Amino acid sequence: MYAQDLVCEATQIADILICNLPQRIDGKEAILELKQQDYQWRQMEWVGWYFEYKVFSILTQTLGGTRGPSYGKTTFDYRCRYIWDLKAHPEYRTDGKPNEPMILNDQEAVEACVTEHSGLGFVVVRGVAEFDSSGEFKEWHDSLKGGTSAYEHERVQRGAGSRKRKTAFEVRGIDAYFIGSQRVLDAGIEEGWLNFFQKGMRNADGSPRRAKYALRTDRVPDSLKVASIKY
Repeated sequence: MYAQDLVCEATQIADILICNLPQRIDGKEAILELKQQDYQWRQMEWVGWYFEYKVFSILTQTLGGTRGPSYGKTTFDYRCRYIWDLKAHPEYRTDGKPNEPMILNDQEAVEACVTEHSGLGFVVVRGVAEFDSSGEFKEWHDSLKGGTSAYEHERVQRGAGSRKRKTAFEVRGIDAYFIGSQRVLDAGIEEGWLNFFQKGMRNADGSPRRAKYALRTDRVPDSLKVASIKY
């Protein structure tokens, strides 16, 4: 059983966001807003960056709070009484099947935060993404950036496919999960609602990638969901 003040904070966060976030976010408008703020507007996966920026702005203007603690290169997004990381996650893939696991954060950073601060929460804006079927959105974004990137040129040269860009995101609800101990993390791996992303993988230069946790939102126990609200 979680402390009442944790449940109260999670519920308050969810209520504030559902009242202040637009239900449908147009990708071009979101990227232009990020560009105006000079914040991660060049990123292909604009949905996650936009909600990280927008949710943090809304919460600090209403509840107060600050950025969370840092561990190495990982800084957790928001700290009020508890520490929260801010995520956006489509409910379905383009083929209509349940979406893949939601990528969380660096394994070592998550474990350190859970241990030092008696837990870590995740505020998730969930919804349905719309995709660029014609390629027009990608062309628009590339033009805004001043042309295709070196990474994109390299991808074309090696014949790799290009992922469809998201053109909009319709918010369906806000969920908040809280992991209170290393024991819960270990149980998640054992039970299959947590797994590892990038573990054993290497970067292009041969250096090992740092493992991240990934959460199966369709399998996570209800006991870890400390708030949930729908539009």
